[in-house]
Amino acid sequence: MAYADKFTFRKHASIGAAAAEEDSRFLSECFVDNGDLEPLADCTDRRRIVLGRTGAGKSALLYRLAEEQDAIVIKPETLSFNYITNSTVLQFFLEAGVKLDLFFKLLWRHVFTVELLKWRYDLNSKADTETLIGRLKNRFTRDAHKKRAVNYLLQWGDQFWEETEYRIKEITQRVERDLCASVAGRIPAAALRAGTASKLSEEEKAEVVQRGKSVVNSIQMRELTDVLQFLNEDVFDADHRVYVLIDKLDENWVDESFRYLLIRSLIETVRDFLQVRNVKIIAALRTDLIERVFRFTRDAGFQEEKYRSLYLALRWNRTQLLSVLNKRVNYLVRQTYTKQRVGYVDLVPAKIGKDENTAEYLLDRTLMRPRELIEFFNSIIELAATRPAVTKTMILEGEGLYSKNRMRSLQDEWISDYPSLIECAALLKRRKPVFRLHEISKAQVEDFCLDHAIADGARSDLLSAQARAVAEGIIPWTHFLSAAAHVFYLTGVVGLKTEHHEGYQWAHEGPATIVADTITMETGVKIHPMFHRVLGVSPR
Repeated sequence: MAYADKFTFRKHASIGAAAAEEDSRFLSECFVDNGDLEPLADCTDRRRIVLGRTGAGKSALLYRLAEEQDAIVIKPETLSFNYITNSTVLQFFLEAGVKLDLFFKLLWRHVFTVELLKWRYDLNSKADTETLIGRLKNRFTRDAHKKRAVNYLLQWGDQFWEETEYRIKEITQRVERDLCASVAGRIPAAALRAGTASKLSEEEKAEVVQRGKSVVNSIQMRELTDVLQFLNEDVFDADHRVYVLIDKLDENWVDESFRYLLIRSLIETVRDFLQVRNVKIIAALRTDLIERVFRFTRDAGFQEEKYRSLYLALRWNRTQLLSVLNKRVNYLVRQTYTKQRVGYVDLVPAKIGKDENTAEYLLDRTLMRPRELIEFFNSIIELAATRPAVTKTMILEGEGLYSKNRMRSLQDEWISDYPSLIECAALLKRRKPVFRLHEISKAQVEDFCLDHAIADGARSDLLSAQARAVAEGIIPWTHFLSAAAHVFYLTGVVGLKTEHHEGYQWAHEGPATIVADTITMETGVKIHPMFHRVLGVSPR
C-alpha cells in the first residue's frame, strides 16, 4: 500500500466501542443503513418495536433516527418507576390478585402525552403551562371529547414543567390513596404491605380484589383516549412530526417483579398511539426480553399475534456487515494519516490458511451482528500496535481473546433465563466441531450433574433443576442432555440437525423453531466457530 511506510496502528486503536452509547463518534461518521431506517422513520408504517439480540444495532438505529429527525429521547432510569416498585400498597394489591395493567398504561400514556405537549409548545415553566391550558379551554368549549381532554390536562397542567419523575410519583400517590380508601375499615392501613395479602382468607381476598379492581377500572382512560384524539387532530400535523424514542429497557431501571408488567403495558401503549398519525413512539427491545415479557404476563385470551405487526426485527447480511467494517476502518485510518479511502482488505491478509478468505473467517465467528465484528477486529488490531498491517498470527491470537469475551457476553445476555449456561457449556469442551449428541457419554453427563448439583444446589433455573434431578435419580441423564442442547441452540452456542434430510438450524438466523422434545441422542450438533477457541474445539 502506498502509505504503509507512514501509517501504523496506534496503541489502543479501535474501530469503535461495542456499546452504542459509548460509540457516538463512529456512529455519526460510519452508520450503515441495512434497510431498517426508512420504515422506522415512516409514521404510516406500523412497525415501532425494534427487536434484536444484544449487539444487533437497535441503539445505533435509534441514535441515527434522533440525528435525522425531531425526536424526544426518554431514558427509563429517569422515570423513577422504582417509586412504584417500592410502594407497599401496590405490592399488596398486586399479590392479592388485582391486575394493575390499566394503571401502568395510564402512567405510560400520561408520560408520553406530557412529553409531547412540552416539546410541541416549549413548556418550561408553570406560567407557560397555565397559558396553554387557558387557551385550550377557551378553544374547545363546545366539543365534548376535546373538553374532556382539556379537563384531564387541567388536573395536571400546573405540573407539566416538572420532571417526569415528579409526575409519576404524583399520579401513583393518587392511586395509592384511592386503593387504601377502598379497603378502609376492613384492612388497617399498616397491613397494606408486601407479604400480608397471602394471609387473607379467601373471602377477604375476593373482597380486596373486587374493591381494588373497581379503583383501577375507574382510572380515567376515557379522558386519555380523548387526549389521543386531541393530539392527533389539533396538536400534531405534517409540519410538527415527532418521534418518541425509548431504549435500554433490558437494564436495571426498575425492580424485576414490575419490569415485565411495565414493558407489556408500554407495548400496548405504543399500539394505542398508532391513532396519532404524526407521532411515532418507538421502543427498542431485546428478542429474549420480549419473549420473557409475554411468558410472565400471559393471561387468558392473550394473543401475541396482535403485536407482531408492530415488530421491526433487525437482520444483517454479510455484505452489510462488511460495509460496517469497511467504513470504520476507513474512518480510523483517515483520522490517523490519510484522506485516501482505505478498507479492511488493505490491512489484513487475503486468506487464513490456504483456502479460507479472511473476511469469511471473521464473519463466520459472529452471530451476524455488528457488535461482534467490531469487537473481533478491535481484539486483532490491539495486537497490531506500531504496525501498518495485520498478520495471520494476530488474527488467530486476537480470536482467542475475542472467543473468551463472547462467551462471557453470552452469559450476561442470558443470565436471567440460564445462569448456569457457562458451567453447562463445559460439556462441549474439546469436542469435535460437529458430532452426534450421544457422543457425550452417560458417565460424563452424570458426573457433571452431580458436581453441578453440589456446587449450585440453590439455583432454580431449568438446567440447574434438571442437573439436580439427574443427580437424585429422578430423571434419566438423556433428559438433561436434551435440555442442555436446546439451551445451547437457543443462545447461539450450537446449531442443531434433528432430521437427516435437513440442514443445521441456527437460532440467530430466524425464529427458533426447534423444541426440546424433538432433540434425541441422534441429533447432530455443530459448535459455532465463535466459541471454538474458548471451548478448545479443534476444526480438524
